[in-house]
Amino acid sequence: MKPRNTERRAAVKSVAVNALLRLLAAAAMLWLRTGMDGGSLSTLLLILAVLDLLTLPASFAVLVQRLREIERGELDEARKY
Repeated sequence: MKPRNTERRAAVKSVAVNALLRLLAAAAMLWLRTGMDGGSLSTLLLILAVLDLLTLPASFAVLVQRLREIERGELDEARKY
């Protein structure tokens, strides 16, 4: 069984890496879009970048929920059954 501090660190680290990768992907899509003259591909890249960024708040909400679960020890309780 892992200590709770290690579980917290792992949860925060995974969300931070996920957020960084999403930000980099959105930045890459927006950068690619600057070299285009417009059109449907440019619009598609903009939509994908925005959708990619919209998932960030949900990731942090899930992180808060996971940290609460770790604090209450729900997994430890579930293992008893």
